[in-house]
Amino acid sequence: MADVGGPLVYYWRTISNADYSTSFIGYWHVLAVFSIVSAVFLVFLSALIYRADPSKGKNRFMAFMLLTEAVRCGTSMLFWLYSWPETYISFLSNARVVYYIMSLQLFFLYILAPSFYSKKNFAHRLSGFLSGRGLYVLPALCAAAVFSISALMGGTHDAIGDIGWTYCSTVGSGTGATASGEPMPFDVTCPASWSSVYPMTLSSPSLEPLSRILLLLPTLGAIYAAFTINKIYSESKQDETHQTVEVRAVQLGFFGKAVLQITTIFMLFTLIGVLGESPTLNTHPFNPDQQVPKLLIAVGPLLPTTVVLAALFEGLVFTYAMVKNEVFGIDEKLRKGFTTAVFTGLFALLFLFATEAMEAAFDRGWIGGILIGMPFIVLRKPIISSLSKFSTLIMPESFTSQEITYIELYKAAISDGVITEKEKSMLQIQATSYGFTEARVAFLEASCKQNETEEE
Repeated sequence: MADVGGPLVYYWRTISNADYSTSFIGYWHVLAVFSIVSAVFLVFLSALIYRADPSKGKNRFMAFMLLTEAVRCGTSMLFWLYSWPETYISFLSNARVVYYIMSLQLFFLYILAPSFYSKKNFAHRLSGFLSGRGLYVLPALCAAAVFSISALMGGTHDAIGDIGWTYCSTVGSGTGATASGEPMPFDVTCPASWSSVYPMTLSSPSLEPLSRILLLLPTLGAIYAAFTINKIYSESKQDETHQTVEVRAVQLGFFGKAVLQITTIFMLFTLIGVLGESPTLNTHPFNPDQQVPKLLIAVGPLLPTTVVLAALFEGLVFTYAMVKNEVFGIDEKLRKGFTTAVFTGLFALLFLFATEAMEAAFDRGWIGGILIGMPFIVLRKPIISSLSKFSTLIMPESFTSQEITYIELYKAAISDGVITEKEKSMLQIQATSYGFTEARVAFLEASCKQNETEEE
């Protein structure tokens, strides 16, 4: 078995020596870890939606959808998560099959999601079926479809794609293997530019016809869902406000998902145009007969990363839509979490590219860090303020029925400009009975005062 040292030693070696022009694998490891963290977060959001009201079929459906997204995120970059030994090739190959089963399952879930908001009789019956047995039937049908089509195409390795595995202990000749058992199509040569991260293994997948189709299907499903729910939203504007807000949020979630998924497809087609074909086992940095373009190094890992980002955006917005009326203050917490995540992620991404650009141009990576770090420090408040406005735009302020009742009582209490001790006592009793925290009470009262000021 290929020995690369302990996990901590290995990760430190690869990440500290990460460089776009040479051993970029450290960046890929970071993105793979991000996909696992995102999967765990989506499981949490799924549980939150389910526990908000398990009796609602819509909650169970949305929770199942986010759970599917979580599995898809968790398996999207497993082959880049670690320097896997050869014995794990079969595991990685099976994980890829799971990823594409989840892709097909998401396609159907996106297509079926509008049935929970449509007023048509057929949609009502369909949503009722999906609230129960349908959720158990769908995974079995998707798995059967993927395995059946793969069998007709010669097996999963021919239909979805093989996984190549290479091992380099030092500069010079290396060893290789594949999940299918076929020999590597080239003689593994370990370049000197990667010497700082040896010993290491590298697993890389190929894209075959079925995997390319299954990469496209969720995008088509998200586009269909976005426009269908947009039509439903236009027809439901006269309904109850909380229902309209929910439909709008779900619509926005699907539109955001569709845009990010389209970006993924665009990047894939760009890579195919640069390479002249889909990535194969020959598209490998240890293949001496093929020069891997830097575009592939930079954009390649962003394909699954964009899938993960789309799932996170969808998860946050859907959780806001489904839970805002059941969990006190969840909308505020989601907006703060979204703002913090975007600010941190944007800074990390720009810092990464700036330091590498300065390192490549002037051999002074710290210059890029200063160029990006200083503006973010100086402009931190306006940047966060802008992100907060954007988060409020996609997840507008929404109160539960209990919170609305409290706001109305508070509005009546301050109508004469003075809150008596009796009114304070009544408001305190009301807040306690509803289970509001002091922080939430302060937020509700501040929102009420702000609205009163704006109306004046």
